[in-house]
Amino acid sequence: MPHRVLILDDDADFNSLLTDIFEQADYNVTSLMDPIEAIEAFRDREYDLIVTDHKMPEMTGAEFMKAVKKVRPEVPVIMVSGYLENDTIRELISEGVGGVFLKPLNIFSLLKRTAELIEETQKLQDSSASDGEGADGEDAGKHLGFSFRSYPCKSGASASFAERLYSLRNFISMLSLIGEPGMHYRSICEDILNFYESDAEHFIYLSPGTFDEAQALSLIEAAQKEGAERVTCVLLDLLSMNEAQRVIATKLAKHEGAFEALAVVLRTIFCVSGDLDSLFDEGLIDENLYILMGTTEVRVPPLRECSVDVGIMAQQLVVEIAREKSLAAVPRFERSARDLFRQQTWGRNYEELRATVRKIIDDNPGDMITHAAVKSALQVSELASPRDRLESHLLGQQVDYLRAVSILFNGDRSKIAGFFGADESAIEAKLKCPQDSIFSREYTLWPDEY
Repeated sequence: MPHRVLILDDDADFNSLLTDIFEQADYNVTSLMDPIEAIEAFRDREYDLIVTDHKMPEMTGAEFMKAVKKVRPEVPVIMVSGYLENDTIRELISEGVGGVFLKPLNIFSLLKRTAELIEETQKLQDSSASDGEGADGEDAGKHLGFSFRSYPCKSGASASFAERLYSLRNFISMLSLIGEPGMHYRSICEDILNFYESDAEHFIYLSPGTFDEAQALSLIEAAQKEGAERVTCVLLDLLSMNEAQRVIATKLAKHEGAFEALAVVLRTIFCVSGDLDSLFDEGLIDENLYILMGTTEVRVPPLRECSVDVGIMAQQLVVEIAREKSLAAVPRFERSARDLFRQQTWGRNYEELRATVRKIIDDNPGDMITHAAVKSALQVSELASPRDRLESHLLGQQVDYLRAVSILFNGDRSKIAGFFGADESAIEAKLKCPQDSIFSREYTLWPDEY
């Protein structure tokens, strides 16, 4: 199957040129001119690489990259622009851009770098998968006969869950994923999508913050234009939706109202935390949703029931975070360190595991993660009060916050310092990237492009 490339450029002529270049090189291309539409497209479909302009009216290429990296940080990004200052190029590279190309393009260099980035990403993913091999040398995909990444499937509970989903992959209308708080429903749904080999299968993801009838119709119609023959609407975090959104969800699942006349096969996946009977008794879901969601129910196993998997999942998260942070090498756990993950209860499941692994990486730079480092982070995770956990998370996001304010004030350090009521030298220290982080990778700037 051809690799998928998402192209974003607000210049119609240059967008068309980029599209032609990649299509002639046998890539499957989605080309868009609006960053917001591109972010939505990225959320709804798997891509192997992004090519984006830097200077656009709605947001810069760097801002767009940050938005998509929050969704899938492992996907590499190439930036194109008519002109960039040297400092801007270095900043882009330090923030994780895989290649910077100035117009007019060197087409051969662009395609060469594209192939290199996709290959590098695949090697990282393969490294994660091989780290999860059991004593028998079989990975989860070979053992099960199909790909499944949201769980390594080394435990009986996760393997049974994967096999159950695979057996239901051609469900007719509705499927309910029922789990505990903090589950990684989106990753699970991406595994379901990967069960199919046809490009005619499209999944769209609908969240409480933006979900309304107009958005749902727009995303479904966009999928149709891309050749979708069947569209699966994933309702993430149903319990956080308001009453009006739940009414729309019911109409969507029943193909009523505005959804009745759509000329495409529609399916719905409900993602919810809690037992359906209890949720109905407590009035958290109404009778319509209760009946619909009970059609085909699948229980998502909590991490405490998949203890054999958790250490492998932690290493997979390290790979993702290493890509996000553009680390020169992927850190690895000592075996005794990874074994510590099996001993935890993980009350917030994958959400807690991700936060813990991120803290470990933030606090322990280097190629090897020790037993002591993991033990220290797990003690914080288990013992910290909700307030302490919140403050710890916010502290970890301070650089991102500073950079956002820097964008707001066009990098004016005096205005940034005034906004925070801080000294300019303190702001500069937080925002400045160490030189090693810019030049330590295998790639910085390429002579053909710069």
